[in-house]
Amino acid sequence: MAKREKAPKAGEAERLLLRSGVAAVEVIVSLMQDCELKPELRLKAAESILDRTFGKKIAQEAEGGGGGVIRFEGELDAWSL
Repeated sequence: MAKREKAPKAGEAERLLLRSGVAAVEVIVSLMQDCELKPELRLKAAESILDRTFGKKIAQEAEGGGGGVIRFEGELDAWSL
């Protein structure tokens, strides 16, 4: 039977998350910039960055209250239907 690790205390977990935050952002940015990935994955990474930078509410207001339709041309055209 595997030995269970002790759960970190609240303060330790918070420090670990804060230290990992920069690396997580770097991963998301690298996904967004990777031209070899599927466009929908790159778009999801970009949306993640925007949501955390400006907040979902602001992004929805900019679109006219949310629920808008976004159309893409080229490679993304078939995916956006």
